[in-house]
Amino acid sequence: MNLHFPELPGVRPSSARASALHTRRDLKVIRASLLVLVILASLGAAWAAGGLLAPTAIAVTFALVLAPVTRFLERIRIPTGPAAIITVAVTVSVLSAGTAALVPEATNWFSQAPRIAQTIERKLRPITRQIAAVERASNQITQVGAPPAVRSVSASDGFLLTAAKTAPQVVEEAIYITVLTIFLLAYRRRYTTQLILLPRSFPGRLRMARICRDVNIRVSGYLFTLSLINIGLAVVTTACFYAAHIPYAALWGIAFGLFNFVPIIGPTTIILAAALVGFATADAIAEALAPPLILLALNTIEANLVQPWLLSRRIIISPVAIFLTIVTLVWMWGPAAAITAVPGLIFFHTVALHVPGLRPVGILLASEGIPSAKSRLAAVFIRSRYKRLRTLEPQGSGSPPARA
Repeated sequence: MNLHFPELPGVRPSSARASALHTRRDLKVIRASLLVLVILASLGAAWAAGGLLAPTAIAVTFALVLAPVTRFLERIRIPTGPAAIITVAVTVSVLSAGTAALVPEATNWFSQAPRIAQTIERKLRPITRQIAAVERASNQITQVGAPPAVRSVSASDGFLLTAAKTAPQVVEEAIYITVLTIFLLAYRRRYTTQLILLPRSFPGRLRMARICRDVNIRVSGYLFTLSLINIGLAVVTTACFYAAHIPYAALWGIAFGLFNFVPIIGPTTIILAAALVGFATADAIAEALAPPLILLALNTIEANLVQPWLLSRRIIISPVAIFLTIVTLVWMWGPAAAITAVPGLIFFHTVALHVPGLRPVGILLASEGIPSAKSRLAAVFIRSRYKRLRTLEPQGSGSPPARA
C-alpha cells in the first residue's frame, strides 16, 4: 500500500527553483565581471593608442563646432566640399594669426617666469623653512645609520629648446586634425545617412535618426554657442585687464577663454594662476587681488547668467561625471584632450537616453534638473510605496517608528 502525502508549500524550496536562482545569480556575477574587464581593456587600449585617438577626438570636436558654419555656407548655395574647406581654412588662419600675435608676449612672459618663481619663493620662505625643518627631522629619524644619499641635479631645457623639440610632433598632429576635420565636415551627411540605414528594422532606423538629430542639436549647438561665449569672454577679460592696467592683458584674456572650454577645472586653474602671479608681482594687496577678483566676477556672470540664457538646457551632465571624465582623459591623452570631455559626455548621454539598455547609465550621468511628467509621476509612486512599507514595519523589532 503506497501512501502519497502532498508537500506543504513553503516548507522547503524545490531543487529546480534553487538551481535556477543560483544560475541566475552566477550569470549576473559573470556579466558584471565581463563588463568590468571590458571597461578596463578599453581604457588600456585607449591609453596605448593615445597618439592616434587624442587628435582624432579633437578633430571630431572641431568638426562638431564648425558644423553650423558649414551648414550656413551650404544654405547660400556653396557646395559641401568647398564649404568645409573654406570653414577650416578661415578657422586655421584666424588661430594662426592670433598665435603669431601672442608669441612675443608669451615669450616675454615665459622669460620672466623664473623671476616670478623666485619672488614667490622669497615671499613663502618663512613657511618653507618650517616645513623643511620638520622634513629634516623626519628624515633623520627614518635614515639613522643609512649612508648619505647622493643628489643628482638634472639640467632642464629652456622654453625655446623644448618648443623646438616638440614642434615637429605638434605640426604633424595639427595637419592630421585639419585634414580629418575637413573630411568629417564634407562627408557628414553621407555618414549620417549610412548610420540611419544601418539598422534593418524600421523602429531601429527611426531610433538612429532621432539619435543623430539630438546629437546634432545638443552637441554641435552646445559647442558652437560655447565657442561664441568664450570668444566674448576673452574679449571682455582683455578689456577689463587693460582698464585695470594689469600686464599681459591679451594673454590672460585668451587663456581664460580657452580654459573655459573645460568646465570647473579650467576657470579655476586660471583664477588660481592669476592669484599666484598677482601675489608674486604686486606690491600692494589691492593690486594682487585685482586679477583673480576680476576673473572670478566674470566667471560668475558667465556661468550663472550667460550660459543658462544662451545654452538653455543643452548640458545636463553631472559635475561629478564631468570632473572624472576630464581627469581620465588628461591622464590618458594629455591636457589638450580635456576639451573633448564635455562633448563626449553629452554625446554618450544622448545615445544612452535612446537605447533601453543604456538608459539607467544616462539617468545616472544626468544632473539635477526639472523632471518630466513621467519622472514626477514615478517619484510620487516610489515615495508612496516607501511610506506604505514604513507603516507596515514591525515596531517591536528595534526599528524606528514610522513617520507620518
